[in-house]
Amino acid sequence: MGVIFVLFEQIRRFDHEAWNSFVLIRPLSFFLAVILVFPNIWLAFLKWKITLTSIGIYSDSALRVQSFFAGIVTGMLTPNMIGNFIGRFYYFERKHRPQIVVFTMLSNFSQFIASVTFGTIAIMILGKVLVLDSSQEVVTLLFVVLLLSYLTYFFLDNFLARFKARQTTRVFHEILKQNRSYRLKLLGLSFGRFFLFTTQFSLMLNAFGAEWNLTLIASIWQVYLITMLAPSLFLGKIGIKESISLFVLGALGLNDVSILFSSLVIWFVNSMLPALVGLAICRNQLKE
Repeated sequence: MGVIFVLFEQIRRFDHEAWNSFVLIRPLSFFLAVILVFPNIWLAFLKWKITLTSIGIYSDSALRVQSFFAGIVTGMLTPNMIGNFIGRFYYFERKHRPQIVVFTMLSNFSQFIASVTFGTIAIMILGKVLVLDSSQEVVTLLFVVLLLSYLTYFFLDNFLARFKARQTTRVFHEILKQNRSYRLKLLGLSFGRFFLFTTQFSLMLNAFGAEWNLTLIASIWQVYLITMLAPSLFLGKIGIKESISLFVLGALGLNDVSILFSSLVIWFVNSMLPALVGLAICRNQLKE
C-alpha cells in the first residue's frame, strides 16, 4: 500500500505541461510493443514445456497450457511471483510435485540471472545506480552476486551429489545429470525474454516520443534490475516498477505521464492479461 500511495502522490504532482505533451506520436511502435506479448508468453511456456520434459512428464498439450496459465495466476498472488509452481503442480500426480516445485524455482532463477546480468552491464554503461554516482562497492557486490548465481545455477548437480543418500535429492541430481543442456536452454530462453521486455518498454516509450539510444536501453535494464530486487506482495509488482521507472527514466528528461502509462501498459499485457486468461481456463477446468 505504501508503494501505491507513493505512486499516487507522483501522479498528483504531474503538471499540466506533462499531461499536455502526452501524445501518441508513433502508433506503430505502440502496436508492436503490445503484440510482443505473444512471443513473450511463448518463451515462458517453452521454459515450462522443457521443464516438464526434463522431469519426465509427457502430458498432453491442453494440460501443459492449463497448468502454465494456472501458474501465472498463483504467481500474481504471491510475493515476487515466486508462487507460480502452486498453480502448476495442481494438475499433476503427487509423485511429480516435488520435482515441479524445485525445477520451476530453477526456471525462475534463470530469469533472475538474466536480470542481474543486464542490470550489471547497465550500471557499467551508465556509471551510476539510479541517479546517484555508483560506488566501487556496488559494482563489486553485483559481480559477486553474478558469480555466485552462475556457480549455483550450473554446478547445482555437483552440490546435490553430496546428498545422494536422500531419495528426493538423488532424484533431483539424476534429472540434472541426464539433462545436461536443460539449464543452458532455460538461460537462453530467459535472456530472450529479457530482450523482449527491453524491446517492449523501449517501443512503448518510443511511441510517445522517446528516441532510441544506448542510454535509454541501459536505463530500462536498470529499471528491471531494481524492480526484480525490490520486495513485493502481489499483482506482479504493480506500483513498484512504475515508481522506479519514473525515478530512473525521468532523469533522462522523458515525459512522466508517458513513462507511467508505458509501464502500466507493459504490466497489463505481460502480467494481468495472461492472468485473466488463466482465470478463465482454470474456471472452465473446474466446471469439467
